[in-house]
Amino acid sequence: MQIIQPNQAIDFETNKRLLNRYRFIEYEMLRILAGWLPATAQMETKLAMGQLLWEDAQHVQHLYQRLREVQTPAFRPPGDPALEYLMAEAIHAPDERELLAGLFRVLKPALIAAYRWHLTQTFANPDAPTLYAFKHILVDEEEHVQWAADALADLPVGEWEHYIRELLAAAGGVTGREERYPTPAAPGCRKPFQAPREAARDSRFNLVNQKAGQVRTDPDAATRRQMEFENYSQEMLAAETVALIIYLSPLMPWAFTYDSARHCYDETRHCRLGIEWLAQHGLDYTQVPQNTRIYAWRSQYDPATQYTMLTMGNEVHAFPYRHESIATYKQYGDQLSIQYIHYDMADERQHVAYGKKWIPELLAKQGIDRPVQQFIDETVALWEAEYRSGLLPLHGKR
Repeated sequence: MQIIQPNQAIDFETNKRLLNRYRFIEYEMLRILAGWLPATAQMETKLAMGQLLWEDAQHVQHLYQRLREVQTPAFRPPGDPALEYLMAEAIHAPDERELLAGLFRVLKPALIAAYRWHLTQTFANPDAPTLYAFKHILVDEEEHVQWAADALADLPVGEWEHYIRELLAAAGGVTGREERYPTPAAPGCRKPFQAPREAARDSRFNLVNQKAGQVRTDPDAATRRQMEFENYSQEMLAAETVALIIYLSPLMPWAFTYDSARHCYDETRHCRLGIEWLAQHGLDYTQVPQNTRIYAWRSQYDPATQYTMLTMGNEVHAFPYRHESIATYKQYGDQLSIQYIHYDMADERQHVAYGKKWIPELLAKQGIDRPVQQFIDETVALWEAEYRSGLLPLHGKR
């Protein structure tokens, strides 16, 4: 019997181990970006982070779909304390730019190199679904690295970036196959990360912290339209809440994180939609006061309550107002505003569906033993009393 020895470096068991390492790194980067999104001050970076974390979610999904075909359960710990330590440390950057340097100038280039190597070392036909996943992931990752090169062009390599690179070396690189070096000591610039309870804004913005949830009901059509798109330009507040919920909910199923990454990205797109509309009408979005108290108010509650306030409060109750807007703008032939609102409403319908799907699971994970509909009704009543009144009280709970 003729025996042919394969020349591929990656056999079936090695493939599973590597795919799980890649999945772990991509997933943890998603969660790190979610945690930092509210704490990041520059709006342009926030907008980018919403897209970046959603695209990272696509990478995890590609890898998850392949892993569930080759192992059960699909998600497993990487079984490498050094790799787990690296990703646990990566969030404790001194600021958002140093954070991005560690993720996008160290980890993502290393992932790209690993994916390219893997493409050449696995069994091309038997493992074709893996190759398909890598080819699509690489498109995003290369764009991510280029985005960071532009965004961080003026940031020199600092001790935090060196630290992340040394931690990666201690883990044997992305694949774990490289020579391992001693675990480095944490640098003095390391800043323990805490879930942000305030939404950061840069110095271009003025902040509004009183009556922020109250809605005017008497504007003329032109004023109403401008107010509506000014409000769109503030939907970063919703993205920040969803990002916080992602970060605070590591025990939720992967499908929840995947849906929530899209939800977060949608809200950053709605924010950008408002910014674009204002610019098209000669208005500067940085002159719109930012109602950051909305985020601070929501963030004082547990993830299930925050999620219910957003999906069953803000998003459910927005539809009548949006339909009125479309009817008004049709009278004036304002197709631009109509099209923007139609796309927004398509997203919001999906967000309400997410709420109905995931609120029961959030309650179970948090040990909240109440009938789901009762919890929703009570939370919406709280939203009515505290948000729609414009009071947005901070109760001192953190």
